[in-house]
Amino acid sequence: MAKFHTTVNEVAPEPTQEKDGWRRMDYRILLGRHNVGSTEGSLYRSVFPPGAAHKKHLHTKSDELVYVIRGRGAHGQGDDEWEVGPGSCYYIPKNVPHWLRNLDPVEPVELVGVYLGAGSLEETGYVFLGEVQPHEMKVK
Repeated sequence: MAKFHTTVNEVAPEPTQEKDGWRRMDYRILLGRHNVGSTEGSLYRSVFPPGAAHKKHLHTKSDELVYVIRGRGAHGQGDDEWEVGPGSCYYIPKNVPHWLRNLDPVEPVELVGVYLGAGSLEETGYVFLGEVQPHEMKVK
């Protein structure tokens, strides 16, 4: 039988690597195919310490919903970038390039998100696109 309850401390961080666009993040899929068995969606939690970033990427098979719990970051989507902080939420349609970087030299950014229609990161159709270019960094 699937487990329908967990805590963040019971879930190991995903083995993300900088070569795939993940810089110093703690990223954990809390609920998804691995413990609920569902492919309808998954819930994740990410912490971005100072200097951390999720470089430009997209998902070919899944939309994404994000809610920022704490911290100060810059979220880029398509041709725009804006500041996010506690209470910010945003929607990312599939196939839209996006990124997030921590702007604070001391405090981490913490967020939770949902992949719609994907029970794991692999099922989202994750594609790393590369570094965010200086002209794309509109928030200082």
